[in-house]
Amino acid sequence: MEGFKHYRIGPFARYLCVTTSFLKHYEDEGLISVVQQDNGYRYYPFPEAAHILEYMRLHSYGVPLKEMRTAVTGPTETAFENIDRHADELQKKADRLQAIVDEHRRFRKWYEDMAGDASRWEVKKIDPVYFLPHSEGQEFLDDERIYEIFPAWSDSMPLVKTGLYVKKNPKTPGTNDIFWGLCVTESNLRKAGIPVNDAVWKLPSGPAFLYHFCDLFRPTCMKDVRVNRHPAFEKMRELGFRASGDALIAVDMKLEKDGVKRGFGRVVIPMAE
Repeated sequence: MEGFKHYRIGPFARYLCVTTSFLKHYEDEGLISVVQQDNGYRYYPFPEAAHILEYMRLHSYGVPLKEMRTAVTGPTETAFENIDRHADELQKKADRLQAIVDEHRRFRKWYEDMAGDASRWEVKKIDPVYFLPHSEGQEFLDDERIYEIFPAWSDSMPLVKTGLYVKKNPKTPGTNDIFWGLCVTESNLRKAGIPVNDAVWKLPSGPAFLYHFCDLFRPTCMKDVRVNRHPAFEKMRELGFRASGDALIAVDMKLEKDGVKRGFGRVVIPMAE
């Protein structure tokens, strides 16, 4: 590139606000050229700055280095198709991040609406809630179907919550089997594209008793839940409501102070019509 000014790597990197390692990396990938002068030093011709800025544009879309050469030398339609593909991936990430922010805003508003109350209850129609069991008591469940999808579920928190599934024990009336796992509403499941298989349980859509708890001490004491002594079950009985099946304790957040666990979330108990 005769007739253009040439720069040593340090000044060239400084003018482009990148590191020398950045330039060496792009050079190693064959994306930019250097000139070896008679004095043994390597210099960057000024026009390489325009190439680097174009690569930065592609990098912003998520185009990997190994695709950049063909991205700038191929046909125009191919260039657009390449960017389309990466832009679609960016949109998925943006939608997921927006869903996370929306979920936090919901949780924050819920906390403000609780206004310091330890609990509140309501009856309302719920959307389906999906539950992926992970452990029973203090033992992990040995089911390969769980671990096929568990990473996708845990990567989707806080749209996905930790939860305690309360399953009625048909052999011993008045007692429950309880399972720790992850839970998510159907709307958030769809937003995050969370996979579902036969290991997943589901609370159906319909009327439910919701018991909201805020900064509640020992919110999910398993010993009490096993025998229906959780405050949610007691309040429901006091009001004369009847459960139609299993229940779910969904936890938005857990804190611990002086060895005492505190929880924020809700108990969802489908009701008989």
